[in-house]
Amino acid sequence: MNSSKSAFIATVAVALLAVAAAVFAFWNIKEDEPEFNFIGGNDNNYRPSYVLEDEMFTAAEQIITNNHTLIRLYITHGVPVIREPYANTTDRPLGNPPEDGYFYSASTEFKTFEDVEALVRNTFLPEEAERVLNNRLDSGEPYYSGFGRIYGEKRANSDGITLGINEQFALAMHPYPNQSGDYHISWADVGFDLIALSDTECELRIRLAINGEPDIIERRMTNYDGGGWRLDKLIHE
Repeated sequence: MNSSKSAFIATVAVALLAVAAAVFAFWNIKEDEPEFNFIGGNDNNYRPSYVLEDEMFTAAEQIITNNHTLIRLYITHGVPVIREPYANTTDRPLGNPPEDGYFYSASTEFKTFEDVEALVRNTFLPEEAERVLNNRLDSGEPYYSGFGRIYGEKRANSDGITLGINEQFALAMHPYPNQSGDYHISWADVGFDLIALSDTECELRIRLAINGEPDIIERRMTNYDGGGWRLDKLIHE
């Protein structure tokens, strides 16, 4: 290993395993002993300390796991909802449409909008967090689906739940979890390459399958104002 060479790429395998019968899948990350390979070509001759290397890898693993949880939360699964009155098996499987357009959450993990918001803001840089929360690109077009804003705040019900779920999204995911839809990214076997650019910035090359073929999605990870590592963009395309 030649420590005088400037940039490093290290590969860590990330295995994401679903826990059966959970409202959300919780994911265990298995890390093999990393082998560090140094390459030339980076003009800044940057090499992090071993302590910072460990911090970067730990943060990247957590951020990728968070991203997958948010894909399930916002795109592929949502959360179970509480039926409104007069539910039937024909035209109103979840009951009367709620007046404000949001069903109450029936999740044991996500009961308030703050539960969702905290996960988003602890995963992404502020500008990207706003796009995820509001499902809106700068152009005003929907970011990741055509349902509009997925989650909102409601008046607390008798159980103290305030998290609301967009009624069209909830219906599309009914019965929960609705496994009929196919998502183009497979999270069954995910890994990443990490390239440290400075004490506060890394490049991530996330290795996964898209439409059944091995592919790589590139993202940046930044230690934002010293408050923790954040991803620049949702990993979803």
